[in-house]
This record gives sequence, structure tokens and C-alpha cells, in this order.
Amino acid sequence: MLMPIPEGPQPTHRTVRPRGGWTLLIPLKGGPHAKSRLGASPELARAIALDTLRAALDCTAVRGVRVVTSDVGLARSCVALGAQVCPESVRGAGPSRAVLDGVRGMRDGRAGGGKRPVAVLLGDLPALRPEDLQGALAATADVLSAPGGRGATRVIVPDLEGTGTVLLAASSPRHLSPAFGPDSAAAHVRAGAVPLLLDLPRLRRDVDTREDLLQAIGWGVGPLTAERLRTESSRHSPGTGPGSRDGARPTP
Repeated sequence: MLMPIPEGPQPTHRTVRPRGGWTLLIPLKGGPHAKSRLGASPELARAIALDTLRAALDCTAVRGVRVVTSDVGLARSCVALGAQVCPESVRGAGPSRAVLDGVRGMRDGRAGGGKRPVAVLLGDLPALRPEDLQGALAATADVLSAPGGRGATRVIVPDLEGTGTVLLAASSPRHLSPAFGPDSAAAHVRAGAVPLLLDLPRLRRDVDTREDLLQAIGWGVGPLTAERLRTESSRHSPGTGPGSRDGARPTP
């Protein structure tokens, strides 16, 4: 079931029509407790999520994106950017449960995703660029479609530490078996997923700590994240600002 979205001002996105076959699921916590480990403000957590979504929507390998969230304001913004949105069946139950909510209705072919490849992308990848995701999905497709019936049904891309999972992909929704949480990379491998240690640091840099965020800033974060960081840093350290992937290092 898609979430009804109230009317109101919404961010806009320059639409790039997807030409690939992948459906992406992005679980987003939203609300005041999003990215609590990072110590981020709700506004910064929202900016990171929306920059991740923008990169996914601009990836030409992606046919469509479905966001799973119970944050109505965040959902409205995601719809404005071009994503479908469905609510969590149990608010705050975690990303694995949210993923299962997202694939509901896809397994029987509804939403056009029943027989197409599907991938779960984490929503805290502020430095992600469309070409990073394009490369990851191409490498994943090679593994899933290996000749002679030797292809895997599930693939993961771990985070830079090798313990978490930033991308979980499967040949169809019915093959998704999400095991997000502590040490999710090992849990997914135990469940049969093939790990791909790709040289795509911007994709693999999820942000759980201040050090993670500083690393992402060094590579250039998305425009919404950069703007939010600039706003917040101007309140504390005038004269500095985060790097943006859309231009030069901004200053407040």
C-alpha cells in the first residue's frame, strides 16, 4: 500500500528517466531519532537521505525506487523527487522489516517488480553518485547472471569496514532475505549472499560516526547535505564549510 501524501511545499528534482531494469528499495527511519549514533540533527539526517535518493533516481540502471518510511514529511519529499513510498507496517521495527514491507506486492508482479532484479540500498550514503551505483549494479548483475546456472541469487556490497551492508541485491524479490543489523555483512553471507568488495568508496561509506561523515565530506557530499552542513557549521565555526560534489568547497 502506498502512503497518502499530504499537500504542501516539496523539494523538486530534475527527472532522469531510468533505462535499466533494477527496482531499488530504500528504508528510511526519519523522525527525530534518525542517525542518532551519528548525533545528526533531524534536518541533516533528512538531507543525507534525500541526497542518497537523488543519486539513486539519477542512476540509469534503475527503473524505479520505492522508499519505506513512516515519516510523512520525509515521504512527501521522496514522492516529490520521483520515488514511490509505502509505510512501515510496524513503525521503528528496523530496516529488515521495512524491506519486507517494501517487497510486499512485488512478488506477485504488482508494481512491475515481481520478476525483475531488486536491490536494497541504505539511505545514509551522502557521497553517493549515480555512476557509483551504476557500477555496483553492473557488477552485481554479472554475478547474478553467471552462465551455466552458476549464478547466485543474492549479492551484498559491504560497507568500508566490512561489517555492515550498504547494498543487498537479488535476482527477484522472493530471493531477498534481509538480515540488517549488527554484523549484517556476515549474516547475509551466512544466508547465502555473495560479497562484492568493490572499489567504490563513496557507495560503501555509510555514515554512523562523525569520522564517517568527515570522510564523506572529503569526497564531496550531495547538495542538500552540503547546504545543511554549511548552515549548521555557520552557527559554530564561521569561515568553514563542507565539500559538495556539485561544485567547489562552499563557505557559509
